[in-house]
Amino acid sequence: MLNFNEFKKDESSSIQEMFNSVVFNLITDIPDSLLCPNRDPDARAEILIKQAALKAAAVSTSLSIPAGFTGVLTSIPDIAAVWRIQAQLVSDIACTYGKFAMLSREAMVWCLFRHSAASLLRDVAVRTGSRIVVQKLSLAALQKLLQRIGVKISTNFLGRIALRAIPAIGAVGNGAYTYFDTNEVGKTAKSYFKALEGVEKPELVENSIDKDPDSSEAAAEPASEENV
Repeated sequence: MLNFNEFKKDESSSIQEMFNSVVFNLITDIPDSLLCPNRDPDARAEILIKQAALKAAAVSTSLSIPAGFTGVLTSIPDIAAVWRIQAQLVSDIACTYGKFAMLSREAMVWCLFRHSAASLLRDVAVRTGSRIVVQKLSLAALQKLLQRIGVKISTNFLGRIALRAIPAIGAVGNGAYTYFDTNEVGKTAKSYFKALEGVEKPELVENSIDKDPDSSEAAAEPASEENV
């Protein structure tokens, strides 16, 4: 029988290591999209979000069906596959709005994890009027940010691993959570790129200091801007 308490520490470490590898690759090698700018990007984005949410939920559900230790082992490919689907969704939405050139690695992080790690991303983006402007982070600062997000995500995910010990119910529960999670990613991406309509070039706030993005020493923001 799987001892969850004994397994918890090793599993958390494995998820964090996997997170750092998969997500760093996703944001440094942003997925291409075959889509073109759409005449009705809002409606098209809604369709893309629903399709991606259903696909991600199906993947998560199928990988959650095995129970016990086998089910736990499928947790790693589960979240890796889901993140790839979500990253592709962000790219597709960016292309739908004709803003793929503005999909920076910082914007990808914002879209993927704003809903699940908002407190860690509070200094990554600022609101200027109706638009959101992301900071341009150094590679070191970006890696530190991803490590912090990895700790938070892996901790939250451990609770879902327990569901995998319950046949059928665990699979449905994980599928439902993944559907909601992917839907939130899509909504964030849609709002971000919709607000960039009319903007012709990427807009990044330079962050020339190599510091932790969530430290109290982060670069001061103009008075007209407020944290998102």
